[in-house]
Amino acid sequence: MLLNENLIEKTQTGYKIALKKKYRAVYGFGEKFDSCNQKGKYVRACVREKCFRQGEYTYLSMPFFFTPDGFGMYVDTYVEVDFDFRTEGEVTIEFPRDSFGNRADVHWFEGTPKQIIEAFRSVCGMPRLFPKWVLGAWMSSNRWHTQAEVEEQVALTKKFNFPHSVLVIEPWSDCTTHYLWHGCTCTEKEGDEAIHYSDLDFSGSVWPDPKEMVEMLHEENLKLLLWIVPIYAQKSLESDCNVQQILKVDEYVKEHGECVMNADGSPYEIPHTWCIGDLVPDFTNPVAKEHWFAHFQHLKDIGIDGFKTDGGEFIHDHTVKFHDGTTGLEGQNAFCEQYIRAFADFIGEEGIVFSRAGGQRAPACSVIWSGDQESTWSEFASVIKAGISAGLSGVGCWGFDIAGFSGYLPSEELFRRAVETAAFVPVMQWHSEAVSNGRCDFTGAWPTNDRSPWNIAAFHKKGEEFLSLLRDQFRLHYNLLPYQYMLLQESSRTGISPMRHLVLEFPEEEGVYEIDNEFMLGDALLIAPVLNDYISSQKVYLPEDTWFHLFTGQKYTGGVWECSLERTPVFLRNNKCVPLNLSGGKLCSDVGSELDGYKELTFLVSGTGCYEFSDDLGNSILLEWDEKSDRVLRNERQIKVKILHIERTKLL
Repeated sequence: MLLNENLIEKTQTGYKIALKKKYRAVYGFGEKFDSCNQKGKYVRACVREKCFRQGEYTYLSMPFFFTPDGFGMYVDTYVEVDFDFRTEGEVTIEFPRDSFGNRADVHWFEGTPKQIIEAFRSVCGMPRLFPKWVLGAWMSSNRWHTQAEVEEQVALTKKFNFPHSVLVIEPWSDCTTHYLWHGCTCTEKEGDEAIHYSDLDFSGSVWPDPKEMVEMLHEENLKLLLWIVPIYAQKSLESDCNVQQILKVDEYVKEHGECVMNADGSPYEIPHTWCIGDLVPDFTNPVAKEHWFAHFQHLKDIGIDGFKTDGGEFIHDHTVKFHDGTTGLEGQNAFCEQYIRAFADFIGEEGIVFSRAGGQRAPACSVIWSGDQESTWSEFASVIKAGISAGLSGVGCWGFDIAGFSGYLPSEELFRRAVETAAFVPVMQWHSEAVSNGRCDFTGAWPTNDRSPWNIAAFHKKGEEFLSLLRDQFRLHYNLLPYQYMLLQESSRTGISPMRHLVLEFPEEEGVYEIDNEFMLGDALLIAPVLNDYISSQKVYLPEDTWFHLFTGQKYTGGVWECSLERTPVFLRNNKCVPLNLSGGKLCSDVGSELDGYKELTFLVSGTGCYEFSDDLGNSILLEWDEKSDRVLRNERQIKVKILHIERTKLL
């Protein structure tokens, strides 16, 4: 479809596009929880905080779409844009009346879905190639309030022999400053002064020695992320510790205009949702940004590895003003990206930020998680759609909270199936809500709502057999890490996500257009998550090709198949290769959590093909295979490799 074949009319408030060739589906818009295909819908490109059951709302919004029929469009703006796909063969794009004409560059694309996504990401920035450790397993909770509780969790991972690479602490700060450890005291500083670790007194703190804790975690091959929220606490002071410090900072930023301001020149206060009454830092002001991060310097001093940059959806007034001239009209969408970019720059290339809110440029600096879901089957189904749709906008590194993080503890089956799916997602994380938030079902009969595998097993009175099923999936995630890292490298070059809607690999096959309960991991693996309770089989759509069941080796052709569910169905496509780290040539084998080498670098292949492998260790390998022979054409470091053919190998 050529652009000049379509009638593009500029209206008073936007564009009306009459497509000569009817479009069969519409994808894009960032992360969508309702469906991947937005044809027939009215879509508002707007960042929105929505706790649970997001529906049509999203934390991660992008004014970008494409059709599998060769047409795409990106509106390079942060103002809210509305897209109307309810009229057959027509697309209407509308801006707020006072913003159109001087705030938006429009980019038109044509080509295959992959070509359009690559062109879009070329404009906005390719996804960052994150450190390999982000691909390990993550553990997180909003209930580890002390250093002792964190140390206990590390001990439990070792006791139950579950590999992990990342630990996230949410309630570490004093909830007054949001940058000082709970219970510690600080030598009072002026609003622009840096805080260093030597300024802090931990004698009365539940975190007696954070520096020692960070060193311990690093010795255990764990990276540490700390939760933060972009506010100057003013009305929501929750601690009697360091109150004078934050009040002094508040007065400083008001006096010097370092926060987001109302149109009348007064400081903007968050009016509703959460953090009500607090001030919002202005990251477009270089001086304000410098002073903000001066208060976080003590965390860098002790070597933390990143931040969970929560929130960011705090601009609810279109009349507010930023230092660089941005107004709330753009700030509603732009602030969350200003925020995560500032933290990404602060932590540097060795660290990361982990965010839920953002826009079109977020993948260039942030690992993304899907935000807040309860532990229900319907939420699990919606979050799978969100991950697949995020990939349709070039989000490179994405994850979700396994089986949700809030409400009733997940059923045994829901948790197991969510773990099985998470094994094939870049970020495999379990996370838990704090009971004190009032959204959990505990009365003291059960001591914790952690979504850790061992707590779920204990809650459901399950023993080693259930734990072993879960442990296998965590090990499988580490088996897949060489493949996942290859896909991250590809994403950083092309913008094509590891987690892919089937339309990216099969754009001409109309049977895949409505499928948002299956996804490809790269071009080689198809995963069909189990999204219903206690079923023994489910129908799986396989696109036209030859496929091999990953766990049984059984051969399939394209079509709809009824598959048994001893494990979540996963299929290897014909003539493809998946690099693995195995032990004894078996999937789900224990390879530990070390990331600077391999037990057995193994290439699982099917049919006939050629594959080029590289990693962050300097390995560069080229191989070919067919039914008769395997040939390693290049192996620069001469590392030992194995080649396994799925047609004649038992992997379990």
